[in-house]
Amino acid sequence: MSHLASVPMQRLRLANGAELCVAQQPWAERVGICLRMAAGSHDEPAAYPGLAHFLEHLLFLGSRGYGVEQGLMAYTQGCGGQVNASTQARHTDFVCELPAERLQPALARLLDMLRWPLLDGAAQRREREVLDAEYQARSQDADSRIDHALGQALAAGHRCGDFLAGERTSLALEQSAFQEALQGYHRRHYQAGNMRLTLVGPQPLAELLEIGRALLEELPAGEAVAREAPPSMLPLRAPRPGLQHAVEALYLGYAVQLDEPGLMPALELLLDVLQDPAPGGLLAGLRAARLCRQLQARVLYRHAGQCLLRLDFAGAEAQRGGQLIAELQGWLARVRLDPLWPARLADWRQAQTLRQFGAGPLALARSLQEPDTDDASLLLTLDALLVQLAEGAGLIELVCDKQQRPAWPAIGLALPLAALPARELPAAQLSGGLAAVESLLALTDAASPSLPPARLRHHPGAAAGGPAALHWRGEIAGQHSLPQLQAMLQARIADVQRACERLGVALQLGVEPGAWSLALHGAAALLPACSARLLPLLLAPLPEVAESVPEGLLLRRLLQCLPELGGARGGLGLQGLSVGLGEGKRAQLEALFAAVEPLPAGQPQAVSNHELLWREVAQPGGDAALVLLCPLADDEPRSEAAWRLLGQLLQGAFYRRLRGELQLGYALFAGYRQVQGERVLLFALQSPVCEAAGIFAHIRSFLDQQRQRIAELPDAEFERCREELAQALRTPKGNVARAEQLWQLQLAGLNEERPQRVRQALAELTQDELQAAYAQLLQSGSWRVLASGPGPHA
Repeated sequence: MSHLASVPMQRLRLANGAELCVAQQPWAERVGICLRMAAGSHDEPAAYPGLAHFLEHLLFLGSRGYGVEQGLMAYTQGCGGQVNASTQARHTDFVCELPAERLQPALARLLDMLRWPLLDGAAQRREREVLDAEYQARSQDADSRIDHALGQALAAGHRCGDFLAGERTSLALEQSAFQEALQGYHRRHYQAGNMRLTLVGPQPLAELLEIGRALLEELPAGEAVAREAPPSMLPLRAPRPGLQHAVEALYLGYAVQLDEPGLMPALELLLDVLQDPAPGGLLAGLRAARLCRQLQARVLYRHAGQCLLRLDFAGAEAQRGGQLIAELQGWLARVRLDPLWPARLADWRQAQTLRQFGAGPLALARSLQEPDTDDASLLLTLDALLVQLAEGAGLIELVCDKQQRPAWPAIGLALPLAALPARELPAAQLSGGLAAVESLLALTDAASPSLPPARLRHHPGAAAGGPAALHWRGEIAGQHSLPQLQAMLQARIADVQRACERLGVALQLGVEPGAWSLALHGAAALLPACSARLLPLLLAPLPEVAESVPEGLLLRRLLQCLPELGGARGGLGLQGLSVGLGEGKRAQLEALFAAVEPLPAGQPQAVSNHELLWREVAQPGGDAALVLLCPLADDEPRSEAAWRLLGQLLQGAFYRRLRGELQLGYALFAGYRQVQGERVLLFALQSPVCEAAGIFAHIRSFLDQQRQRIAELPDAEFERCREELAQALRTPKGNVARAEQLWQLQLAGLNEERPQRVRQALAELTQDELQAAYAQLLQSGSWRVLASGPGPHA
């Protein structure tokens, strides 16, 4: 893999203090934007928890130069892009990915909304209700409660112990003091000196620099922000907290205070080694001693030399927690002087290069926010980090059980939590250290050429190069629910998935009745090897008994069940499609199978025609969620063109009406999608204030109201939307997007000329035909609903 060079990039600091980093991906068709503002929840006034998160939401609701319908969100969604934001403890990220030629207008909108937000009073009142709904959901989320409980162990006064999402009572909009605090926070922190902008796209570095610099330089420097050093995390006030929880489990935390450069790269290297399941390492030893099945580690907080780590041990038993901690502490003490560290660092660097090569524009833009450090400084910091962790002064043991606990007072959210007495740890028994470094291509050496016959199709790579892509689909048998199947297969491939993703091979696993699907993309040299490891695990028989499925966002759980609306499709065999593999890699891939045949064209889905189908999937929790599928009435390209255009026209209006005006929910989606080979308009919403039947009524009402808008659509808007859609339907230049397009055509039973035929139909589409398609949508008798509750006529 030595031919892979680091991504070309350049960094600079402007006169007004803003930082700009640009990187080129010649094969990309989109541009990724990540703007990090160096201020977050821990910088807000203590009197108004959630103010920083509230401001992040308000910024999208109109600015001096662009109203809501012309702003960044509407603009990005209108051209098929994505936009999001997140408020962390010490920074706030605004991210966007859209067609590369839209970079300058999108960035102009982003900077305008950050600099000149309207902060309208009516918009504030509406958005407070949205935040309150988010708060209620997050306060019940098991993962958020565990993060919050770990924060309670820190020394009193540190804001990591606060739950700063913001809710109705903490956002006192009617008070002039709150408005002054909101304006003051924005004025103080939202200035050029606090901004770090990263841009990644196919444009040359000079062009990306020019676009970014021209817009950033217009911002005033502002006054320097004096940020107080955070209070100490240590000594811990509750090193061993006990949390009343539905599932018995053990979680560990580490509070670290280390005034060393390059802390984040050192942490990333350490976490990479901690989670490595290879023989000789920590995880392999813990598994052999049956102390846990899996180890997941991540950074919850990092700022000014402080960090809070969280370690999850799947399968760990609380009564053996002392032994697990003893083994972890013994390992940390042993590995500090392990001679393998330089080799592990070199391997980690090479894997980092592969991850950058395989990342999409937005993922790369986000990763480039973190500055790197040289190897010598990194190893010195790592040594200091290991010394502090091994001493154990910052070790937190969070015991989760069903025992009743008193309310532990904390800002934002009270927890059923209590400080448990300390205990003596047993002696460590394991002797492992660092696992030896494996070759990046060791996966190939372990390939097993005993897979069943497969049907394959190969396409050459795009001229621009870039990551190759590979799609698989195989049969699956069992009586489990789709979420159970997903969880079982995901657990089965976890170790190999980690190895693949560590080397920049992105992996996406999906299930449907009777089948699983797997998408891979990354360096072409690795895809046959990754397939050789993954396919046997996915093709092996499943056990009859499935474990319980962990809870997540309700709407996400419901979408997992979506393929159930399409029914099972048998007789598939093992199918694969590749784009961008050279002849040598194709031969290496085909050598894995007992026999290889060409992949035939799929069969078009039969058009359904039945009354409204409502399927209820009972889900725990107080929220309700619903997904509505509206299938195409026929298989004609002209119908698909109209359906796609309707999806583009409806998605922004759906968001504004149901989230902004009606405040029904905070997780929602609308647009054109393909589900199990069937082309549909899909509408989805999760709501804390409305039952499933009510959600359906609101969506139906929204669609009825949009009839007049579609009928009176101005010619200019019709032409603009049609042109944007035509651009999106172009044959992708990159391997990954081309593979996705070809695979979806295969699943739908359509030939490769279909996108061109739809583009031609789109060019000829009239507004009268669009209105007729909308009338057909409203009159359709084949709508299908997946919901968390009963229908309107239950």
